[in-house]
Amino acid sequence: MYNQISAVKSEIRSARLVHVFTGSDAINVLSSGACSRLLRAAMTVTYTGDVANANIKAFLKTIFRWKGSVWKAVYMELLIWSVCYAILSVIYRNALSETQRDLFEKVALFCYKYGDFIPLTFMLGFYVNLVVQRWMKMFHNLGWIDDVSLLTASYIQGADEKARMIRRCIVRYVCLVQVMVFRAISIGIRKRFPTFDTLVASGYMTPAERASLGESQFYLPARWAMALVRSARAEGRIHSDQAVQDLFREITDFRTRVVALWLYDWVPVPLVYTQVVFLTVRMYFILAIMGRQYIDVDKHPIRGPVDAYVPFFTVLQFTFYVGWMKVAEALLNPFGDDDDDFECNWVIDRNLQAGLAIVDGDGFQPDPCVDKFWDDQHGVFHMYTAETVNVPQNPIRGSAVDA
Repeated sequence: MYNQISAVKSEIRSARLVHVFTGSDAINVLSSGACSRLLRAAMTVTYTGDVANANIKAFLKTIFRWKGSVWKAVYMELLIWSVCYAILSVIYRNALSETQRDLFEKVALFCYKYGDFIPLTFMLGFYVNLVVQRWMKMFHNLGWIDDVSLLTASYIQGADEKARMIRRCIVRYVCLVQVMVFRAISIGIRKRFPTFDTLVASGYMTPAERASLGESQFYLPARWAMALVRSARAEGRIHSDQAVQDLFREITDFRTRVVALWLYDWVPVPLVYTQVVFLTVRMYFILAIMGRQYIDVDKHPIRGPVDAYVPFFTVLQFTFYVGWMKVAEALLNPFGDDDDDFECNWVIDRNLQAGLAIVDGDGFQPDPCVDKFWDDQHGVFHMYTAETVNVPQNPIRGSAVDA
């Protein structure tokens, strides 16, 4: 992975600049291929193909990943915890008098006995469930331009330059709504487009449009798009009022979805809940530094018959519980720069590219034709490769059929 990122960075350094801005807002806009490959190398961890089959190979391929893994999430805190544990253990074994050892053992037993009073599983379970549900709703509201573009291409007729301009402007305005919202909530997008001038230079808006827009006026580009729909209807480029309503609905639905992300960003999970959970987990393991010390087993048999130098089961517990907490930390705001945060740059790039491609089209429309199964009197003959033809299938069959 490191070599992949380094290679892409080298390509970026040598890439031909598309635009260069000067002054206080100086940025370089690089070749889209190099940038998109860097984003793929640096963010969302996709491992779905590794778990296509439920077997030990899939388990091993998943468990030994590093990027986005539990090991990467907890290793630094586990290292700090282990060092603190080792220091106390060395002090107890080598530096204390008998009286001091007795006091140390009493404190260790006290922490051991009452440490489990902290409701760790209960609090973490509810909190992580809340954060995951919130994260899923955010993902479903990212916004995809396809429906708007398909309806625009289908309903707004005409091959002349004016018709093409209307279709492309509608898509661009809808994409602009998304970019404006993402600039407000995503660190990566804000760095990419620090000012509206960079949006002008990137083609998302014109200088005249920029003069009319404010930072939080997410409704304005949507209104411009709807005005173009009305204009197209008045000019006869749209042939029915129902088509106008369909376009209005898709534009407003898209805006509603992406603005919902802005609202999620504005009102997060209550801070007190987040503080309580994060403090609970860390305080539990701070107490465990003392409470899980292996003290004199002859005097305190409750602590177990073996004097182990490494608290193996506590390390496992630390990995699982802190890793569980890290899930919530990573998903709490998926618009940052963590391994599993949303690919916001890719989303806006893909939407603009796909949207314009859909409304422009390539001019080709296949004619209706006779399909391969036209004269098949015995139903459709399904084709399989030699490798898949003998794979058993379980078709739908009522459970009472063979009763």
